[in-house]
Amino acid sequence: MTVLHDLPSWLFAILTIVVFVGAALGGLVLTRNWSRKRWLHTPVDNGVMGWMFSAILVIYAVAIGLIAVATWGNSSRATGEASDEAARIAALYRDLEGYPEPAQTQLRAILVAYTRFVVEDAWPKQRRGELPRGGTDILFQFQRIFYAFEPATDGQRIVHAEAMRAFNQLVEGRRQRLEAVDYAVPGRLWSVVLLGAVISIVGSYVFTMESLVHHAFMTSLLAAMIALLVFFIATTDRPYRGAVGVAPTAYELVLHDLIERTPSR
Repeated sequence: MTVLHDLPSWLFAILTIVVFVGAALGGLVLTRNWSRKRWLHTPVDNGVMGWMFSAILVIYAVAIGLIAVATWGNSSRATGEASDEAARIAALYRDLEGYPEPAQTQLRAILVAYTRFVVEDAWPKQRRGELPRGGTDILFQFQRIFYAFEPATDGQRIVHAEAMRAFNQLVEGRRQRLEAVDYAVPGRLWSVVLLGAVISIVGSYVFTMESLVHHAFMTSLLAAMIALLVFFIATTDRPYRGAVGVAPTAYELVLHDLIERTPSR
């Protein structure tokens, strides 16, 4: 899966469909020839098989649908956590406007360094499934200066309290983002997805159809639909992983729209 996550989404989708449809058609040809040589297809009642096959597909559809919803929820949550962390960076950066010099410049410079670290260093590591560690040192450096600051006026005390709240939220947001790097569908659920796909496709082989072309067409449609669902689950399985993962757009917007446009003193 590591290699597949690094592929463009369109290529990943095509490969998934080709593999599923190719395997389904290969299995159909082999089983059809084998069963017809032994006349095993003659006693098959398509009506009875249709009811049984429908029950199999319904059970599989419910199972794979729930898994797809769960992976989409993980992907959406990971996107929201990244966006929240970027918003907290922006809020903290604005709060620092009320700090006197040199604390304001020092703290803002460290905050900019942290944001650039997330975009340029942390995100490439997350795309490879690695946990970035360097951000902790940058935040510790910010924390030492930040906690050492003593407000001199009531206004500074109000601003410092608000900045303290934003900083704590930033630390919490960073922890949630790092936890999201390991979001993944458990291996047991992947076995349900793949074994269910095999059972569903093999079930289509049992039907008796005189035309191999028609039989192959219907089996291909089933395999392609299952392949699309497997592709969806695979691409949302690890939300930060590979070329199709969550992008650091929110952090880039903070750098461009807020930090880089802030007038220097």
